[in-house]
Amino acid sequence: MDTAKDNKSGYCPTCGRSDAVNRGLEDFLARLGISDDMVSKLKTSIQNVAVDEYLSTARDYLKDGSKKATSYAKDNPWKVAAGVAVLAVGVGLLITALNRD
Repeated sequence: MDTAKDNKSGYCPTCGRSDAVNRGLEDFLARLGISDDMVSKLKTSIQNVAVDEYLSTARDYLKDGSKKATSYAKDNPWKVAAGVAVLAVGVGLLITALNRD
């Protein structure tokens, strides 16, 4: 006996999602050529991923990169100022060129 079919409210009794939304999503995925089996495999793969480990690694890279950028800016303030000025002039020229068209 399928409880989802017996449910008259139109919502999944387990997760609370609308049955219409699920069918629409399934139809959309089917149009893209994604079968129910593919979705099941994807769910299984995602469950096996150590997201926290990847996030920690990404945070470490960002911290190291920002430390390097900060120390470079402290050691070379004129180079950074010149780079910002060149960037500002470049953006100004780009905007002027786009407004002419």
